Amino acid sequence: MTRKNGFTLIELLTTMSIAAILVTMAVPGLKSFTLNSRQTAGINELVSGMHLARNTAITMNTRVTMCASENGQSCQAVSWDKGWIAFTDKNSDQNVDADETIIRSAGSVEGLTINSGLYSDFLMYRPNGRVMRATVGQNSGVFTSCDYRGAEHAKAIFLDLSGRPRVSSSYAGGMSLSCS
Repeated sequence: MTRKNGFTLIELLTTMSIAAILVTMAVPGLKSFTLNSRQTAGINELVSGMHLARNTAITMNTRVTMCASENGQSCQAVSWDKGWIAFTDKNSDQNVDADETIIRSAGSVEGLTINSGLYSDFLMYRPNGRVMRATVGQNSGVFTSCDYRGAEHAKAIFLDLSGRPRVSSSYAGGMSLSCS
């Protein structure tokens, strides 16, 4: 008797059942992975923009402003998750003028909110690399990034007086972040 190559119906159903069980177990993990990746990408984009703005301010000996921008061309009264720009700001007026250059822009990140109390409208790097909120003085502050999962999965960018950003999932001392 010759043996035919192939699967029996029982073997096929067993294999399909195992595959279905594995897929249903993997999908929730994949969704969490996707959300974490999206949040990390949004945070990293903003942090790299801050590094570039700070380095440009130092190397070009000029002020560089970063602000929220939905259109990628000018500062706008929107939240940072709608997009942002970084530009040389020779006259420190937080507006992109004809003789000023946009050095970086980023668009929105779907499903992510990025807010900052102190830097709700703009932040500026001085030629020494220090960050400031207004044209006088220096300020440290925080940007908080959240998605629909809430504060448990929040991340924050902390800016110290030197202007260097630091990413963390909690405040100093381990206190939880807030998404409000």
